[in-house]
Amino acid sequence: MIKRLVIFSLLMSLVFLNSEAQTFKEKWELNLGSNILASPEVSGQFIYVGTENGIFYSIDKELGNIKWKFDTKGNIQSKALVVENLVFFESANIFYALDTTNGKLIWKIDRKIAPEIFEFKERKWIYKLDPYDDIRSTPCYFKGIIYIGTTDGKVLGINSKNGTIVLDLNTNNNSPVRSSPLVKDDIIYFGDWNGVIYAYNLKDNAFNWKKKTYRNKEYITFGCIASGFVIKDSLLIFGARNQILNTLHIKDGQKEWTFSDKDNGWIIGNPIIFNDTLYIGGSDNFSMYAIEPWHGQMLWKHNGGKNIYTKPLIKDNWLIYTSGNAYKYEATGIVYLLNRKNGSEITTFETPNGIFSSPAFIKEDEIVFGCYDGKIRVLKILN
Repeated sequence: MIKRLVIFSLLMSLVFLNSEAQTFKEKWELNLGSNILASPEVSGQFIYVGTENGIFYSIDKELGNIKWKFDTKGNIQSKALVVENLVFFESANIFYALDTTNGKLIWKIDRKIAPEIFEFKERKWIYKLDPYDDIRSTPCYFKGIIYIGTTDGKVLGINSKNGTIVLDLNTNNNSPVRSSPLVKDDIIYFGDWNGVIYAYNLKDNAFNWKKKTYRNKEYITFGCIASGFVIKDSLLIFGARNQILNTLHIKDGQKEWTFSDKDNGWIIGNPIIFNDTLYIGGSDNFSMYAIEPWHGQMLWKHNGGKNIYTKPLIKDNWLIYTSGNAYKYEATGIVYLLNRKNGSEITTFETPNGIFSSPAFIKEDEIVFGCYDGKIRVLKILN
């Protein structure tokens, strides 16, 4: 009996080892000639992504060939959204809708942002509120309307077919919106640069509530909301430019729980819920967290030694995230493949420059992401 148990234990150990034997292999790369901060959007056969020099691309996901490109003459940091035959994105405060088949302009909206809205008047960071303003509002789609945040302190609702603005919401004091709106049950949730969260009822055309997420502003960008949201049951969960992960009740905006990082780094990555676990990345704490979402208990964290602005990918027992040095973009970037259940590191892939673009699946075992060196890369996960 003991011998059988030993044999069974050895077999289970081998199964476990084999399940953690994955490696990354680069399938193809494509040099787009300019820094890539935007996250790629994958739809059908194509990858859609823009670059810092203002070129927006449609790329064949299998071959890495450019199908078409469109020059906005501004910078692109916004992740695109594909709705039917249109691809929608923001570039330097102008919103574009292009035909996915040929890249033809269907409509655009120019916000004409006044220079005084920017915090740093003497700056080399064109279109940025500060040196680390690398995240733009990602659009969401609900019942024929595209919702997007703007630099001049609004959330716009835009008819996806013709570009008509059907909703125009103002934040308090016209605070810029870098967060990505989320719509659930006809309520749109978003946050602003001053750390205020809004819940607006699209049926009643009124705000259900507004909630400031901190008491004291410790520095000029403390508490800025610059990520997406997730909802778990009745809880709205999001990160910000401070060390606090906030959770609000969707009914009235009251805090349910907070999670504080002891290293005081921003918890600013985009959150995701999978199998009743919350996953979110941090910046100067260099950590990917797994957190129980009802009470905020940390289950594990993985310190990869680099800043994490991005949203992880989850599949079965895997968690994949990208990272880079936010203070030196030219330093190397790393893609991590972790065991989702315990945070143990399975394998990594290093790039010449940082990665501030979230990865996306193009197949079950293939991911795509953009790099600061101007290259789009596709990695295959090998067993």
